[in-house]
Amino acid sequence: MIILHTADIHLGAKNIRLELDKQAFLKEQQIKSLKAMFDRAYDEGFDAILICGDLFHSKNLPAKLLAQFCSAIENFQRPVLYIRGNHDDNFDFSSLPKNFIVLDENRPFYKYQNVVFWGQIDILAIQNSIDYANINVLLLHGNIKNKNDRDYVDLQSYASLKFDYIALGHVHSYEVFNINNTLASYSGSLFSNGFDEAGDKGYMEVNLEKNKVAVDFKNLPSSRYMLCQCDITDLEVFQDILAQVKNSLSACDKRDIVRLILTGYVSENCNKFIYELNNMLSDYFYIEIIDNTKLKIDYDKIKNEELSFKAEFLLLVENSEEDDFSKNKISQLGIEALRGDDISL
Repeated sequence: MIILHTADIHLGAKNIRLELDKQAFLKEQQIKSLKAMFDRAYDEGFDAILICGDLFHSKNLPAKLLAQFCSAIENFQRPVLYIRGNHDDNFDFSSLPKNFIVLDENRPFYKYQNVVFWGQIDILAIQNSIDYANINVLLLHGNIKNKNDRDYVDLQSYASLKFDYIALGHVHSYEVFNINNTLASYSGSLFSNGFDEAGDKGYMEVNLEKNKVAVDFKNLPSSRYMLCQCDITDLEVFQDILAQVKNSLSACDKRDIVRLILTGYVSENCNKFIYELNNMLSDYFYIEIIDNTKLKIDYDKIKNEELSFKAEFLLLVENSEEDDFSKNKISQLGIEALRGDDISL
């Protein structure tokens, strides 16, 4: 049997950084990508789809989005198995298609062909019912590493029941584990929901055989949150900085949501022209630039300058009780002011 394992789709999630038209575009793009994933699973003969919690971001889901999602489920025709996550506990699933199967205390397991899919129920209840003549798959939603998380799940206890595969949700990055010879994995979130979870997103393709399980992460093409660092140390000419920036952005697609972080040590003569740089990169769906560069200051040289306001100012800053980061920022702003430049606040 081949199954598709996904989780943390968070349909309907908003990004307040984006303008309303871009938010609407992202939602449309996400539902199109989701439908394409369901279509691919159908066309390539996947037997089932697992969704391990947090399908919706809140219970206030737009009717249009729900209708499109229901259509994708119906077109797949085969079982779509689901456990609730911490974001959709109060959602009413009664209106979803018949092949959308919620595993909970009312329906703790579902058998399809020679595979039994188990929901997140009491371990003892599973222990009393499990039949090892079948292939057994467990769906869980929670944090398996942090015991202080209110959604902590004791994976070791579940793995002791010798499941063939444990499909996990809640953590938004994909990871594969082997616990007591049981293969378990987080599929990660299907879409990026912020810069704290930047990078590729997708789902797990799971091939199930008795005593043999293989998993493979598949990237889902869609807009990603991307963090890009660009070191512009010793660059002073704007065109050189622009070239370095474009090289740093080579891993990004124009449809991505990008945070570009400028780093390195630059001289007071460096012309970064952040506003112009933003304009030159306006063909990206969204880009923001954070200037974390530090001013390269030759204090020994400055100390030897005579009748210099700049020297007096920098020496005052150097001798202050501020930390190094604050000294650098104060020095940079002061030199900009003394030069008559725009202040980069």
